[in-house]
Amino acid sequence: MKKILCVTLAALMGLCAAATQRLYIEDFSISPGETASVEILLDNDMEFTAFQTDLYLPEGLTPVDGSFALTIRKSSSHTLSVVRQPDGAIRLMSYSLQVKPFSGNSGALLTFELTASDDFEGSTIAMRNIICTTVAGREIPLTDETCMVRRLMRGDVNLDGIISIADVTDLIDYLLGVEASPFSRDNADVDNDGKTSIADVTTLIDLILTNKHTTSLPLY
Repeated sequence: MKKILCVTLAALMGLCAAATQRLYIEDFSISPGETASVEILLDNDMEFTAFQTDLYLPEGLTPVDGSFALTIRKSSSHTLSVVRQPDGAIRLMSYSLQVKPFSGNSGALLTFELTASDDFEGSTIAMRNIICTTVAGREIPLTDETCMVRRLMRGDVNLDGIISIADVTDLIDYLLGVEASPFSRDNADVDNDGKTSIADVTTLIDLILTNKHTTSLPLY
């Protein structure tokens, strides 16, 4: 009985390990007209010699030329190839590798930059034809992945679709320790400096007083 239990547990652990083999991008937000850094994560700690994936970007998101880069913590010489495919996909291939990638949220296998058009409304990025080749020469096909890219509208902190004095009130309350619901921390960073402070209140008031904002905004 003990032997059967051990075998069963080993099988379950094997299934769990296989389930973590993912090459993916986490959901993120971007403002219209903004450029944002994007990470492709490999949720597995295996060493490999090559990988490939086809990246499908929606209309309104444009990759920044020369921004694709490998970020790995152990490797021999390597080459990253970025090739546009006939169907519009961007094929990313790395070869002549022996790589131990950052795994999970501790880092990214790849990074690149995307610029959103001024009228970007949000959409989905897809990754297909994902294959990793292990050091032992075994090809491991991974499942297709998608991530949601949301339109970020700084200033609409209460997510009601408009920028108004109510957003200023909710932002001040947040800074005083009273958080309203719903509340967007991303939208509360009005001046886009990576933190939320009284400077964001000042910037938000200026947006409202000078009408430098859109009063009718799409909801998430």
